[in-house]
Amino acid sequence: MKKNIAIIGAGQLGSRHLQALAQLKEDVSLYIVDPSKQSLEASVERFNEVNHDNKLLKALNNISELPRILEFVIISTNSKQRLDVLRELLNHAEVNYLLLEKFLFPHICEYEEAKQLLNNTKTKAYVNCVKRMWPNYQELKSLLKFEKNIHFELSGGQWNLASNAIHFLDFFLYLINETVVHVDTTLLDNDLSQNKRDGYIEFTGTLKMITPNLNTLVLTSESNSTEPYQIRITSNNYKIEIFEVQEKCKVNGEEMEFKLYYQSNLTNKVYLQLCHRGNCDLVDFKTAVDEHIMLLTAFNSFLNGREGIIT
Repeated sequence: MKKNIAIIGAGQLGSRHLQALAQLKEDVSLYIVDPSKQSLEASVERFNEVNHDNKLLKALNNISELPRILEFVIISTNSKQRLDVLRELLNHAEVNYLLLEKFLFPHICEYEEAKQLLNNTKTKAYVNCVKRMWPNYQELKSLLKFEKNIHFELSGGQWNLASNAIHFLDFFLYLINETVVHVDTTLLDNDLSQNKRDGYIEFTGTLKMITPNLNTLVLTSESNSTEPYQIRITSNNYKIEIFEVQEKCKVNGEEMEFKLYYQSNLTNKVYLQLCHRGNCDLVDFKTAVDEHIMLLTAFNSFLNGREGIIT
C-alpha cells in the first residue's frame, strides 16, 4: 500500500521539500496544499524539473482534501499560520511523522497548545533546523567532543538574524551537548527592519548567548553590509573557520572539505531516516520548543511592546 506524503505550503521552501521527495525511489503518493493557484503551479513546475521516475503529484487547495492517513507531513507555512494549520491537519488526518519549519510560532502561548495537539494524536514531530544533518557539522561535533571553553561566533551582513538565529542556537546546543542559554539582547540595534516576507520583522546588531558551562554563542548581522556570514569556532585546542557559501573550512589553519546542503537534497533523507529508524537527525519538537521559547522570550523583552512577528 502506498504511503501518503503531504506538504502544506507551496512557497519557495515548500517547493524545495517537494523536489527532495521526488528523489525517493519508493512509490509514494505525494500531495501539496496551498490556497494559491500560482504557488501550486510554481511548485508543480519545480517538481517536474526533477521528477525522473514519473511520480504522481496531486495539488490541492485545502487540507480537507488530503487522505485521512498520512505517513509524513511537512508544514512549510509562515509562522503566523502554523498553529491554525496544525490544528486543522491533526483534526482531519492521522499523521505518523511531522516536520515543522522554523520559526515555529510567533507567540509564547501557542507552544503549549501545539504540544498538547501532538501529544493527543501521538504524532512524532521534528523541526527543520537542518545543520544537525550536515555531515561536516556532525564531524565537527565529534572533533569537539571533549573540548571546553567553546566560543562560536558568526558575523555577516543582513542575514535575517531574528528568523535564522534559531538555526545557530540549535546547532550550538547540539554541538556542546547543553540545553540552556542566557540570551543577551543589549547589543541589538534598536531600529527594526522588514523581513523579505511582508508583515514580519528582522533585527540587526549582535545577539549574545552563554551557557551554564560558559560556552558562548555570538551572532552579528551588520546593517550596512551584504557580505556572506562567516563562522569562527574556538576551544582549548581548536580554531575553526567556516565559510558556508564558499564551501570552505579551515581547522587550525589546515583547509578541509566542506559541503553545503540544500533543502532539495535533504527532505528525502529525513523521510528515509524516519521510515528506517523511527527518528531522524533533526531536533525533536520538545527540544526545539525549549530553544524557541528561550529566544522568543528574549526577543519579546527587547521589543518591549513594539509590534513585530518573526517568521
